[in-house]
Amino acid sequence: MKREVQNTLVAFIILMFVVACTVKTTEDSTSNTLQVKGYRVTEQPFQNELKTTADIMANEQVELKAPMSGQVMDIFFKEGQSVSEGKVLVQLDDRTWKAEMIGVAAELEAAEKDLERKKALSKIGGSSQVEIDQAISLVETLKSRIQQLKVNIDLAKVTAPFSGQLGMRNFSKGAFLSQGDIISTLTEINKLKVDFTVSQNHGQSIEVGTRVWILIGTDTLEATIYAINPVIDAQTRTINARALLEQRGEKKIMPGTFAEVLVTTNYLKDALMIPTQAVVQSITEQTVYISNGGVAERRVIQLGNRTAEMVHVLDGIEAGDTVLTTGLLSVKEGMDLIFQSVN
Repeated sequence: MKREVQNTLVAFIILMFVVACTVKTTEDSTSNTLQVKGYRVTEQPFQNELKTTADIMANEQVELKAPMSGQVMDIFFKEGQSVSEGKVLVQLDDRTWKAEMIGVAAELEAAEKDLERKKALSKIGGSSQVEIDQAISLVETLKSRIQQLKVNIDLAKVTAPFSGQLGMRNFSKGAFLSQGDIISTLTEINKLKVDFTVSQNHGQSIEVGTRVWILIGTDTLEATIYAINPVIDAQTRTINARALLEQRGEKKIMPGTFAEVLVTTNYLKDALMIPTQAVVQSITEQTVYISNGGVAERRVIQLGNRTAEMVHVLDGIEAGDTVLTTGLLSVKEGMDLIFQSVN
């Protein structure tokens, strides 16, 4: 009985040894195999997008100032009113110049008659050339005075230089304005200027006529570049550009509103794009693992721009390669790969 127990025990030990060897052999055969998911690289269209902040400015804006000193005789506008070009806004006191105009006009009429008389007398020797020249000089002087008075009378009538919307005023009828005092502001906002800068590296991506997208809050609006500064800023190495934005609808965008500009740069029809999760980042380089005949191979890549889900690879892979998108924490170069799926 004792011998049978010993035989049974020996047989059990042998069995356990065989099982252990079998498990070890199985582990050794599967430890170098990894189940992963992959992405097949293909050429596809891609365009980089550059986002930068912008200044929204009025198409035209001016501070209306008193062109000369004088008392305000009348005000013909309301604050915030929209006005047309040429509309009279403020009338300054011009009575003195109008009164002087009457006197000078009378003097001019007399001087012109005197000139004609002296010209007639000169034909019979009754007037010298010196007297004629003096009469001509007097006529021209009086004409000049009349022209100056007309200018003063016109300046006393302040008009809108272009159509737009007026701002506020800080004076009333009867107030005395000194030359240069602000009457109001006039802003033309049917069109807006969008002022922005891009790095000199993107200079080839913008030109007059290029469409850009203006991001204001939740709105995305289209504008067209109409001017580009021909000089690169020496300190920032940026190029200044301006686009024209048409106001549409009842909702008006006010100058000074915060905005961003989205510029399309470097359109490619054959870009190599891979999912962002396929890239293994390190301090000095970016790498991916590809399947080379079912075996993991490490590749150092050079990245370009990216979207939310994809990244543009400039160098390191080719169209047709299959990159790993899972198992990147476990994979090692030379491991056998079993793909669960390939997108």
